Amino acid sequence: MFALWIVRRKRSFSICQSDAELKDIFTFIFQGGYTPRGYETVVQKVLQLSAEAKVRVKDELESWYKEVILPSIAGDIWSEGGIAIFGILSYWLDNNFELHEKLVSAIPFSDVRHNSVEIAKATKVACAEMEIGRYEVGDDGIVKVDTVAAKVHCTASDSASNIIYGWGEWDGHECNCHHRLALCVLAFLSLEGVHKCFRKLRGMTGHFHHSVIGVELLHDCEARNSLKPTSPPQDNETRSGWGGAFKQCD
Repeated sequence: MFALWIVRRKRSFSICQSDAELKDIFTFIFQGGYTPRGYETVVQKVLQLSAEAKVRVKDELESWYKEVILPSIAGDIWSEGGIAIFGILSYWLDNNFELHEKLVSAIPFSDVRHNSVEIAKATKVACAEMEIGRYEVGDDGIVKVDTVAAKVHCTASDSASNIIYGWGEWDGHECNCHHRLALCVLAFLSLEGVHKCFRKLRGMTGHFHHSVIGVELLHDCEARNSLKPTSPPQDNETRSGWGGAFKQCD
């Protein structure tokens, strides 16, 4: 239970040992019947949750392959404080044109050169583990089997040259156009009149994000007008594309 809470709330694994108040809360609620686990136990449980989730994603992908639906993949590398992660996401449309998104892998990439060769290799290994094609390398380092690209509909990434070249053999990699369009949107949002408008929108949505009473009043108003309860989407000036800006205008 504690590990699941840490994952869902994106808390540090060490919070179970470093936060004395949290321990007191658990002790009070459970009257000593449950004590937050140590760091090592939490890590083991998180790894167990990850393994179980991979099995579910693998089974779901297999079911869609039987429907002759190929997934597409998107990926990016995030670096902060000397730690780098290469994330790969699979997504596809079902027969009802509903979008599905599943995480393929989050690969530690701190000790790996961020070149096209390593990106291509890491992608194929991660996809093969989820049975998106097969990728096998012999003891001599020569690739024996490689069918990953044939099992991927298309790919999407930003305009970084390393990932573009790394994914170059995949058909449809020109789908990175959405990132170029996002850069065009940024230029539009920086115009003086538009910038002022969105700055006010950010203030409005920020109010609902920080005010519990404001959200309750909004939901009451929506209920009186037979509308579904919503939460105003947030946006920020430093990393704005057409995601948050589009949702705010919508």
